[in-house]
Parts: sequence; C-alpha cells; structure tokens
Amino acid sequence: MRSGLYVGRLAHHRHAMAATGGVAHSFGYDVAYPLLFLDEIPEVFGLHPLWSARRPNAMWMRRGDFLGDPSVSLDDAVRDAAEERLGHRPGGPIAVLAHLRAWGWSFNPLCTYYCFDEPGDQVAALVLDVTSTPWLERHVYAIDATAATSTFPKAMHVSPFMGMDHDYELRWSLPGDRLELGLRNLVHGQVAFDASLTLRRHELSRRTLGELLWRDPQPSYRATAAIYRQALALVRKGAPFHARRATAARDGSPLTRAGIGRG
Repeated sequence: MRSGLYVGRLAHHRHAMAATGGVAHSFGYDVAYPLLFLDEIPEVFGLHPLWSARRPNAMWMRRGDFLGDPSVSLDDAVRDAAEERLGHRPGGPIAVLAHLRAWGWSFNPLCTYYCFDEPGDQVAALVLDVTSTPWLERHVYAIDATAATSTFPKAMHVSPFMGMDHDYELRWSLPGDRLELGLRNLVHGQVAFDASLTLRRHELSRRTLGELLWRDPQPSYRATAAIYRQALALVRKGAPFHARRATAARDGSPLTRAGIGRG
C-alpha cells in the first residue's frame, strides 16, 4: 500500500519587513495527515470500522469536502483541474494530503493533490485547493512539477493580515519515508512569510488509524482554533489589517483558465 500516515511538524514564520508592517511572528505545532492514494481508498478504509468513505462515521472522507463537483469522482475532478490549468492530463495515480471530516467537522486551509506520471514513479503535477480564513472562499492552483520549486502569483485573499501583492514560492518533495512541503510569500523577491510541513511516514493499519482517531480526534478543530489564536496574537502585536478585496481570479475564471499556477 502506497498510502500512509504522515506525522511531524507544521511551522509558520512571519518576517518583520515593510510588507508585514514590521511585525514578526512565529509558531508551530505537531500534526498528522493521511496521504491517501485515491485508488487505494476502499482498502484503506476497510482497515478500521470507524473510518469510512461512503457514509458518516467518526472519520469520514466525505466527497463534498474535497475538490470539484461532488457528483464527479474526486479522481476525475483533480485530473480535470490539472488539465484545465496546465494543458495536459495526468495519467498516473493521484494522492491527497489533507485532514478528513472527524466527528462531523472538516476544515482544510490547504488540500494538496499529488498527480503522478503514468509509471507512478514521479509527480507530474500538484493541485492545491486553498481555503481562505475567515471568508471560506476557495481557489485552485495547478503546478507543473518538473521542478521541486515553483513560483506563481497570489490569486486569492487568504488572510486579513497579508496583502495581495505577493507571489508564492512552492517547495515540495516526492512523498516517501519523509514528506516536505513549503510555501513562501514573496514581496518584490523578499520573503514575507513562510509555512512548512516536515513529516515522516508511518504504515497504515488498524492500530495506526485507531491511534490517530483517539490521539488527535479533532485535527480540523485544532487547525481552526490555531488560526484564530494566532490572528489574535497578530492583532495584539499591531499587525496591519488588509480588507478583503474581490478576488480577480476565481476558480474557473478566465484568469485561472489562462494558467495561473503554472510554474
């Protein structure tokens, strides 16, 4: 089984510079994410009776929580998103790194889809499904994964403490024994903010799925609480507030179809 449980650390660093109002801020916490190959979902969810992809359960992979039209399979929705933005359709397996709906609650600031080539050895494209806070708007980026680093313009207002005049720099690694994912906000080439995931793989089994369910029963609640707790810390530090602007590039808009997100 190529799917696995990835456990490690999420870290955020906001740097003191003009674009951040001179306010620096850092935090980090332990996280655990399943990396699920979509063609292995029946096998994975058959390992534990409290995990399900077909009906509500303690841990539920609800189709409506993920990319695209719920009436379309997630596999097809990811391939469609990559093809629309990059001009080519991934032909190999697809894996998603994201929280699932736990005890009825789901929130993912970022769902990352790894689209492999036909042999299944290398990642051909990355599809990033981003959800903003507090507006809960969504935008999809697709990245040509021929290089381990890609830079592309910010197309959606994600946080009230960051402006829109940013570029993103994505850094990623092939999922294996370790998985690394990093995203930087660049303003005129300078790093204003960076977030990173550094994770180590564990085998999926009835035991590891049960341990995740009981040791970290509310990962989405914890992520949501952390966002608002750190927002309060930024307010106390005097970080400038950026009012939300109407986003020029919505998922499916002409700007998005023209290739926003291409590396």
